[in-house]
Amino acid sequence: MALETCIAFLLADMYDAEDIMLFNKNATRKRRRASVKLKNEESVQVNLKREDDDGKVVFNAVLQSLTISDFKSHFQLTPTQTEELVQLLAPCKWAAIRQEDWTVWHAVLSSLWTLSTQESYQSVANRFHVAESLICDQMDEFCTLVTTNLANHIHWPQAEEADMCVKGFFSAVGLPDTLCVVGTRLIPIMKPTDVPDSEVYRDTEGAYFAKLMAFCDHKGRFTYVSAEHPINWHNSRVLSATEVGKALQEDPVALLHGKHILGDSTFPLTEHVLTPFPDYGTFGQKKVCYNQKVRSALAVVQGSIHTLRSCFQRLGCLQKHSVCQTSLSVKACCILYNMYLETYNVIVDCMDDDIPQKPFHELPYGHSGSLGGISKRQDIAASLGRTAKKRKSMHN
Repeated sequence: MALETCIAFLLADMYDAEDIMLFNKNATRKRRRASVKLKNEESVQVNLKREDDDGKVVFNAVLQSLTISDFKSHFQLTPTQTEELVQLLAPCKWAAIRQEDWTVWHAVLSSLWTLSTQESYQSVANRFHVAESLICDQMDEFCTLVTTNLANHIHWPQAEEADMCVKGFFSAVGLPDTLCVVGTRLIPIMKPTDVPDSEVYRDTEGAYFAKLMAFCDHKGRFTYVSAEHPINWHNSRVLSATEVGKALQEDPVALLHGKHILGDSTFPLTEHVLTPFPDYGTFGQKKVCYNQKVRSALAVVQGSIHTLRSCFQRLGCLQKHSVCQTSLSVKACCILYNMYLETYNVIVDCMDDDIPQKPFHELPYGHSGSLGGISKRQDIAASLGRTAKKRKSMHN
């Protein structure tokens, strides 16, 4: 199946039959010219790259039929980013690419399309005139290759990058020494078969979910994600089971270098993870100001998670029976989302977690916070109060 035919099916809702025929004719002419050019080349190296060159010719034809905005709305990435992604993944062994005339270009474009929509796998397969099993297997393989080869797109901020995060949060919300913010969201899955106890992934209505825990910097970029723990685990337990949580226990200085993470009240208050003041109805202005700023900071991660699910709508219907494969799919989308942020700004649209949880201090094993955490939170709140008074006196 030629790539231009696949694109014609993808664009069927945007163009009428006459437009698609014209698109196919133009793409065919260009492909013929490219084929003639290849025949005139004597270089063996060029011959070895013939398939890739054919893909580029057709890819260019696709770009001529789509505006940059239209392309990004269908595939989330820019044409340049997509081409770079193809070049990076082309040397990899694609077990799913076993159909005649089906190339890495097909694999990447169809996988991006699949991840960006909630169309059934069968519907996507019909668009490309391939078997549903190929679309499913190929998407799993695509996500695995993305998480393997582009893992560096999600990384914990260090050195100068960490300083930029602190400056960014202070500039945006006025809270000092904030490195990252953490938030959660539920990812629907089928009843998992690769875990010891599948029932801990089940909610009260019988649906199954894995929990996405994400850390973001001031720009909304994911710095760490985990999507393998069950819905019935409290956020505090999920945090302790992640690599970040373990690092906070073992060597917080190496992870944070005196800075801290902001989380909501479902996390335990420590000097390394600061949370809002609990509302006992006796709030002073300093605590109110502090809590408002914490909520503003947390809106960054909430907005990123919401936009992630809006861009990659497949996360709402992965239909996987594997927690492992679900986790890989989520991480791949987070990597692609960080690439997406290179050309888009995050639209902050705050949403609460799918299922409200008790604050950590109200749990049977909970506490009001470590002495270091209580002291640090109070000091920051006091400094915000002094700053507010100073600004008020200056205006008077």
